[in-house]
Amino acid sequence: MPMSSGVVTHRVEPGAGFVDACARHLLEAAATRDLTGWRVVVPNLMMAPALKRALVRCAGHSLLLPPVETLQVHLAPWAQACRPLPDHRRRFALYAQLRERRWFAQGNLWALCAEFIALFDELTEHGACRPESETALLEQLARAYAARDDEALRFEARVVHALWMAETAGAPSLGAARLLGAVQWSERDPTPLLVISEGRLPAPWRAWLDHHAEHAAVILCEADRSGAGNACLQFLEAAWPTGASQALRDRMLALPMPAALDDRVVMLAADTLEQEANAVVTEVHRARLAGMESIALVAVDRLVARRARALLERDGILVADESGWKLSTTRAAALVDACLEVVVRDGYHRDVLDLVKSPFVFGTFDEAIRNDVILDIERAIGEANHVIGLAAIETLRFEQAETATAVARLRKAQQAMLSPRAPAGVWIDRLQTMLLELDALEALGADAAGQVLLDWLAARAQELQGEHCALDFDEWRAWLDAGLDEALFRDRSIRSPVVMTHLPACRLRHFELAIVIGADDEQLQPDDARPIFAHEGVRQDLGLPGRPSGIQRLRDDLAGLIASCDRVVFTWQHQKDGEPRPLAADLDLLDLAHRLCHRRALVQRAGPVPQPTAVPLGTAIPAPSVPLALRPEAITAYGYEALVNCPYQYFVRFVLGIEAVETVQETMEKRDYGQFVHEVLDRFHQRYPTVSGEDPLAMLDLLTRLSEAAFEAGGPRGFLETAWLRRWCQRLPDYLDWQQAREA
Repeated sequence: MPMSSGVVTHRVEPGAGFVDACARHLLEAAATRDLTGWRVVVPNLMMAPALKRALVRCAGHSLLLPPVETLQVHLAPWAQACRPLPDHRRRFALYAQLRERRWFAQGNLWALCAEFIALFDELTEHGACRPESETALLEQLARAYAARDDEALRFEARVVHALWMAETAGAPSLGAARLLGAVQWSERDPTPLLVISEGRLPAPWRAWLDHHAEHAAVILCEADRSGAGNACLQFLEAAWPTGASQALRDRMLALPMPAALDDRVVMLAADTLEQEANAVVTEVHRARLAGMESIALVAVDRLVARRARALLERDGILVADESGWKLSTTRAAALVDACLEVVVRDGYHRDVLDLVKSPFVFGTFDEAIRNDVILDIERAIGEANHVIGLAAIETLRFEQAETATAVARLRKAQQAMLSPRAPAGVWIDRLQTMLLELDALEALGADAAGQVLLDWLAARAQELQGEHCALDFDEWRAWLDAGLDEALFRDRSIRSPVVMTHLPACRLRHFELAIVIGADDEQLQPDDARPIFAHEGVRQDLGLPGRPSGIQRLRDDLAGLIASCDRVVFTWQHQKDGEPRPLAADLDLLDLAHRLCHRRALVQRAGPVPQPTAVPLGTAIPAPSVPLALRPEAITAYGYEALVNCPYQYFVRFVLGIEAVETVQETMEKRDYGQFVHEVLDRFHQRYPTVSGEDPLAMLDLLTRLSEAAFEAGGPRGFLETAWLRRWCQRLPDYLDWQQAREA
């Protein structure tokens, strides 16, 4: 056991026995049944139940268990004592600077703010020191890019240095507050620690552990596969070496007894999305029949994962979703988007219908009345051919008395958002007022995702109190959309042995079966989202991890998954849109290594998609019958054509008498142009039966005014309608000349 400044470090090989090994190290150090004085730090809260069970199992008797939490939870009280600046407040501070300095006039400033904050957090996490001056940072950039003088480098140095300096001058970020709080914890109330790490800790956190070890016992268990003793990890280390090494063939031949992986690893190549999803479902069914109780669906390809989940739920197998979904993709967020679309596009008819059809609005109406109101609004819009303008909807003819009340609420809700520039907190209050006017708050609170949305809005309003950065509607909506896209919704109501998760969440966890969905070279890649300071030389100078560390992290994740699980299945579509899609590079390398050692491939073809059961010949097929009273006495040529094209549509329209809702005609067609011209000329000639001998300028003026009036009567129009009007107005002098010649 190496000693480092009092920290007892154990390098533990990842695998099924990793958690038990960590538990034994704690029991040996504590030597007591009462572990409540210790604190256990886990990298993933999902490990906590397994670790607690391992402690009891390894002890062989009952224990008083220690608190097992992530480092963020343990440090939360100490970090809050440092009064950190919340991330959204940091984002607004950066936004105000970028907007004022006009460095990126054409850019998405909110996206840039998010990137800069991610960069600053990464710099804090790895202990990078801010250069004393812009010139010093410029020299670092120049060295990395091997450039002497470049205006782009000067601009980059000026921007980053100015924002970095402003970031570190004010209240600390949450990451910095955790580091400061950790030091206070060590000095004021130190407790013995067991820290479980997925790998090497960043320098600032390792330094803190050294400091903490001066006041209390510290045990550090690091996952390390480089010196593994079991054959599986040795094989994986030879295929995916942690450091520089010889050629693949030489590495594999150097293994004394290379392990065979085809009993625990399989890679399934599918032709289509449906085939891949069915391959996932087949594997889950086999596992459940074998009695497996822990199955992970690692959703690299979320589209295929959603399809597989739907197929499993069709078969009665629920899936618990650990990774969650973007809050912006929920029905609750769709309601907010519909509200804002109605505001920004002044009641465009499609937006209005999307809003009133939301299941959350008009919650005080009975379900039957609410449905009647929706149909009434849709019918009135279709009959009036209403395109845009919320105020005009109030003047339409409605058949239900409640519809007028609903439209009035809709109009009042829109007015709540038609306000000048204001801070984000004020805009949130306006949005909540709009939802209140639409009677949607109670229904949102009763929905799981809706409650998450309301909590998110309330948290942002609380967080942004005192924030005075004024935003117009478009600026605020861009911030809101970005925030809802970052927030996650997790359905906690489902408990199932089958869980949907992502690859980093599987670290150091044991599953009986893990299925990695979407293991192709395009999707299963290292996390490389580094738009700022993407140059490897710059990152190395600043002490930040580069692309090699990302590649190594992915390999460690894959190796840990294979070593920790009884069986791992990788699925991917080997072709898409007629183009080949190769297997992920690391998995292809593993398959090659296995073929070199054992002459057997890990890659297989996925099974065919199950076909529906054929109906035996002679089986009676149910067929609809039309009652005699509903049979049409005659059929028109149009009806006959509808019958030939689609008997089901004919049955609905001509037998049941259900007509489709009249659609809104958004653009002017040629027949509309003809009616428009006919109406204008009819009114003109009521005033001037003949044009001979009349004042040409007066007649031209009347024709122009009549044309514009007829145009405006059709409601708000777009570019095409305006073009029709201008084309007609250009023809008016020619028409008067033609009419005079005709009368002569």
